[in-house]
Amino acid sequence: MSASRRARPGGGAAFLAPPRATFRRIDVLLLTGIFLVALGLRLFYVQQMRASPLFDHPVMDEQYHDEWAQAFAEGQTYIEGPYFRAPLYPWFLGTIYWLFGHDLFAARVVQALLGSLSCGLLFLIGRRIFGRTVGAIAGFTAASYWILIYFDGELLIPLLIVFLDLLLMWMLLEAGEKPRWWRFALAGAVVGLSALARPNILLFVPAIVTWLIWQHRSDWRSAIVRSLCLVAGCLLPIAPVTVRNYAVGGDLVLISSQGGVNFYIGNNPRSDGRTAIVPGTPGGWWEGYRASIALAEEAAGKSVRPSDVSRYYFREALSWIFSNPGDFVAHTWLKTRLFFSSWEISNNKGIYFWTERFGRVLLWLPLGFPVVAPLGLAGLVLCLRRGSSAFPLWGFVIVYSISVILFFCTARYRVPVLPPLILLASYFVVEVARYLKARKWELPLAGAMVLVLSALLVNTWPQGREKFRNDAFSYVRLGGIYARQGDLDRAVESYQSAIAEAPTMLMAHFQLATVLHRQGKLDEAIAEYRTALNCKPTLSSETARMVAEAHYYLAKALASKGRADEAERHVELARHFDPSVVK
Repeated sequence: MSASRRARPGGGAAFLAPPRATFRRIDVLLLTGIFLVALGLRLFYVQQMRASPLFDHPVMDEQYHDEWAQAFAEGQTYIEGPYFRAPLYPWFLGTIYWLFGHDLFAARVVQALLGSLSCGLLFLIGRRIFGRTVGAIAGFTAASYWILIYFDGELLIPLLIVFLDLLLMWMLLEAGEKPRWWRFALAGAVVGLSALARPNILLFVPAIVTWLIWQHRSDWRSAIVRSLCLVAGCLLPIAPVTVRNYAVGGDLVLISSQGGVNFYIGNNPRSDGRTAIVPGTPGGWWEGYRASIALAEEAAGKSVRPSDVSRYYFREALSWIFSNPGDFVAHTWLKTRLFFSSWEISNNKGIYFWTERFGRVLLWLPLGFPVVAPLGLAGLVLCLRRGSSAFPLWGFVIVYSISVILFFCTARYRVPVLPPLILLASYFVVEVARYLKARKWELPLAGAMVLVLSALLVNTWPQGREKFRNDAFSYVRLGGIYARQGDLDRAVESYQSAIAEAPTMLMAHFQLATVLHRQGKLDEAIAEYRTALNCKPTLSSETARMVAEAHYYLAKALASKGRADEAERHVELARHFDPSVVK
């Protein structure tokens, strides 16, 4: 009998997971230590973050989740029709608000607890597959891995997905060792819950089914039954959402209608592989959402349902792919490089900007993707030798990575593969050390070759602050929050810092001018309005409105100085760019 299979009473064969070692006192101590280290660092980070003006003023996707969660906690409807985005995280956050009130500090403390549990779960998975030493190294590494701590403090989805996907791996290992139908059904339910957070995990389901059929190929009936149990379990949490979407909108939307839009964002001739905006639409969340629907309706010549919008963007993306296969291959390679880039690519807000100013504890934790990813990829290759017994780990990394690369790549979308990569990296280090200790050189030499290739993939290109940092925009956002809070002096400082970073940035000059105007510094405000109008940005609906507003508020400043004729000319220019701003 092979090391990976054994007969079972009642027919069929199941894969033999690594022998379950007795859970000893040392395991309890390690698990407790990992949890406490993880929790301590996360709470320390949350406490530092309280100094950030964004702590109680979430923006973009965080604001969307916060508003939806508040509505959920109050029993109100936030989304009238079918869901555009998957609902599980807003429900999770809303439950916290229901328990503790609209307290963003309490929400982040709960998230710190869940993130710490994920680190403990990683230890258990590592201990199960590779042994106690590998599990402990992986657990403590995840506990102190800076970008995991960062996202555990954000009002974003990765926190929930990481926990659910690690739980899925654990349950698949359990089901593999003790194959009962209900274990596969429970594993499927976890997949379904994860899909309610981000649906791309559904791409892992066919891979799991294939794995099950392969594992039980000598007893195809058992393979079919267990696969059906997994699929049924997966559909169980999804079905009520599908029914709800149809009931409120008369539209068949499985979970959310965002898939087509996101696929088009990552697969169109103007895509850079990382910017999460439909080309030609405004950058604001709701503005971009409405504009993307308007484009689909304009193409259709009528009002369309959410599923029609999604299909429209899928068709547009596929049309580009099939018409330009060479460009698609090159673009997919670009996205692969972006996914494995050492840089943490920001999406919701500037990761490096805000952590350097309001989360400096993360600067003390230097271990990051440039080290973990090459080691993890080398560990992935090494892990393939273990065959299908470790599939829940290495299969997840491969399939989930592909599911992200198919769309577009930023830091938060690759977060779910980080804990498995950390585990594989720990395995690689321990296994190579074991072979070296035994003076066996073949595996270390082969591993070194894979490690070098992985390091070249991760640490060569694309690199650089100029590619992936936009501190000017972060300063503008910071200034806007200070301005809304009435702290005009700090707002001015922030806008001036933005201008120092990007001297021709229309938004920075315009916002600075409005604050100076509020301060009564009319001459300085007029000068800034004029500078803003000389920036000559690429015109879009968003910049055209800003140019119109700059002309209009310049006119008001000039009128206050008694320069009525000049003011009138700028009113007419404002009306030319966007009549709606003239009041």
